[in-house]
Amino acid sequence: MSGVVWGMVIDLDRCTGCGVCQSACRLENNIPPQQGGRDSDWISVAREVNGQAFPESDALFLPKPCMHCEHPPCVAACPVGATVKSGQGGIVSQNPARCIGCRACMKACPYGVRRFTWTDPSWPRGMDATLTPFASVRPKGVVEKCTFCAHRLVLGNSGVSGAREQDGTGGFVTACAQACPTGAIEFGEIATLLRGREAFALLAEQGTGPQVHYVTRRAWVRGGK
Repeated sequence: MSGVVWGMVIDLDRCTGCGVCQSACRLENNIPPQQGGRDSDWISVAREVNGQAFPESDALFLPKPCMHCEHPPCVAACPVGATVKSGQGGIVSQNPARCIGCRACMKACPYGVRRFTWTDPSWPRGMDATLTPFASVRPKGVVEKCTFCAHRLVLGNSGVSGAREQDGTGGFVTACAQACPTGAIEFGEIATLLRGREAFALLAEQGTGPQVHYVTRRAWVRGGK
């Protein structure tokens, strides 16, 4: 599917804040539990309020993965080329083998969605049996982030036995979208997902060109907060 730009549309009316997307992401990408009390999840789910008084007050849950920006500031900030915008549908990838742990990319990211591995990865006894061979285990001292489960695309296109589920359109589905019990997270070709829908992106005014968009809940007070 040449020319495809992958992205996400998240329906804020459907998200219940259950955290299943986070659990699915951990299992899919070999993300260990919290490291020294610091968040290690590649997708966060925050409760947001609009700050207005009743009856205009409103609150919702806001899932936030890497935005896979069209113009990612993290790529420009990385001094060693460890983070790049790949040719695989515009996915912003992170190479832990190249990362020197300087965290310049974290400072440059306006969304706060990158994670630093403060400790050696470890799991409670028995949970290491859940590790998947489709994603590496990152060492201490590097930055990691949501990859849109790019390994699923590679495995699906290569025909390797054990490749994860496809969406039937020649594309692939991220673990969080596949697991979401309410269908709040949609993944696919972003232009197709957005067609005919009122949507907004976070911090779009900064010119990053996020490929993750949000819909409904009155378009989060017409434009996002």
